Amino acid sequence: MNLPGISSTAFAAMLVLAMPVHAVDTGVLPGSHDAAVGGPSEILSPPDSALDQSGEPAEPDWLAIPPDPARHNLWVPTAEWAVCLGLTIPLFMIDPAFVNTGTVSAEHFVDAWTRPPVWDTDGVVSNYVLHPIMGAEAYLTVRNRGYGPFGSFLFSTGVSVGWEYLFEAWVERPSKQDLLTASPIGSVLGELRFQTRRRIARWSPSAGRDALLILIDPVEALHRYIGKQFLRRSDDATVETIGSSLNLGRDQASVALTMQF
Repeated sequence: MNLPGISSTAFAAMLVLAMPVHAVDTGVLPGSHDAAVGGPSEILSPPDSALDQSGEPAEPDWLAIPPDPARHNLWVPTAEWAVCLGLTIPLFMIDPAFVNTGTVSAEHFVDAWTRPPVWDTDGVVSNYVLHPIMGAEAYLTVRNRGYGPFGSFLFSTGVSVGWEYLFEAWVERPSKQDLLTASPIGSVLGELRFQTRRRIARWSPSAGRDALLILIDPVEALHRYIGKQFLRRSDDATVETIGSSLNLGRDQASVALTMQF
């Protein structure tokens, strides 16, 4: 990606496409609690009480509760990224000069797959700011769905490599800087944002806390809002537990440890 406008277009497209894609993502029906073994990675505070002080049902803390079990699949974020990155190709076709690349051609695509990556001449902002931001967003896309750091890093790497070899390859050869910075640096930034968001989510509910959660990870906030408004996912997220046990024998004591957050 060679211009701030390309990254901005891709992320803006993700925000727009999140709604129709998630509208059909109904892997777990409302009210179901069939979460995968191990549960999501995002360990947060317990959900609110079912009733508030007035006797009315308390509105779930949708920005802070654990992610809904229906979000633990991988095809939705994969489809989101494929469509969003694909939307940048029309930019190449409309005005290549605007995005500082060559024209769309099969020759460029063949070169991308038959010749090694090049050291590009893009600016510092494009190579060392925008690409890591893209890598962080890709990392958070699955980190927020219950995947661990390594799996999220692999997904971010897949997005970066896919962009260089399947989309941008139609106009120029893959960039060494982009491949070296997008996923490695982006994953570190993504994990820092993930851990920061997780800790802020433990604060007492307030407008300031919610604003920080949205600011730190606006795409995740959008996904949660769509789930809350259209799929009622804020009503069926479960409390997360981490547990381990040690059984010393049939007639001996059993030691178990369970932590609830």
